[in-house]
Amino acid sequence: MKKFKFLLVILAIMTFCGCGKTKSTNIIEKFKDKVNSTKSYQIVGSMEIVSNEETFTYDVNVDYKYDEFYKVTLLNKTNDHEQVILKDGESVYVVTPALNKSFKFQSEWPANSSQSYLLKSLLKDIESTENPVVDENDDYYIVNANVNYPNNNSLKTEKIYFDKNGELKEVQVLNKDGNAVIRMKFNSIKYSVKFDDEYFTLDSLITNTCEGEDCKKEDSSETGVIKDIIYPLYLPEDTHLSTKDTVQTNVGDRVIMTYAGAKPFMIIEEAAKANKEMEVTSVSGDPLFLSNAIAAAGANSLEWQSDNVNYYITSTYLTQDEMRTIAESLNTASVVEIQDSIK
Repeated sequence: MKKFKFLLVILAIMTFCGCGKTKSTNIIEKFKDKVNSTKSYQIVGSMEIVSNEETFTYDVNVDYKYDEFYKVTLLNKTNDHEQVILKDGESVYVVTPALNKSFKFQSEWPANSSQSYLLKSLLKDIESTENPVVDENDDYYIVNANVNYPNNNSLKTEKIYFDKNGELKEVQVLNKDGNAVIRMKFNSIKYSVKFDDEYFTLDSLITNTCEGEDCKKEDSSETGVIKDIIYPLYLPEDTHLSTKDTVQTNVGDRVIMTYAGAKPFMIIEEAAKANKEMEVTSVSGDPLFLSNAIAAAGANSLEWQSDNVNYYITSTYLTQDEMRTIAESLNTASVVEIQDSIK
């Protein structure tokens, strides 16, 4: 009789906990089943990125179709700078539609790093974390997972928020101090979305910059002018600005700054102008999400566009982290004349 009562107690406990599974375990399993079974989805959300105590806000739209088709549209709310990460099944592109300019990568993106706005990437983070901890409050289940950002070692963990119905609501990516550096909010996620065959092609992003007489006017228009030279707020130790030159190209102004010392490098700032046809530049490397733009990260270089200016950093002495830090300091720098510091 005592044994029978004991078995009833065990059965009651298992029933209360969900047949041996906690609600926390169930929330991960539910997310896993949903991600693995979906053939397409569409996400609408917003993202905040904190850099040097400034916050950059993006509108984010993600379109996905099984197996390797992605279109991620990011609109910088500060300057209306729009970029698109496109994967057409094989190649990866970072496109600036307003300029008809694209970087083409032979890259493993998005599988080679964490992406806070992609469902498969979030699931991969959870599954790569040994015994992920799940917290619970009145409104959410919060899954704590590790992240993998090879080009940004300061990002260590993330908190993935699900409501009590198991719907994904928010992701916070934290640095080593536990501060949220990236915050992705999911306003809506639609599953089983139908896309046209041409939707995930580069041609779908080509912008008609001019027509007829407008093209003739554009041909005779003035080339681009860089009104303000932006200097980095961060420099490696024992490194200084050595020379600064401004030259004219067929596009417009080009400023070349050479830094000498312990970690020599070069920064080029060049006026950006819209192309009549899509210009595709092949790069060896990966897309890198800076605070205000998506950059093309090569082994010894970093290139991106922002506020109608092309930026380019190159060095054989800088690490990827150092190049990224210099780029971020350019993105948040004020215009400061420092010619007197040139040695």
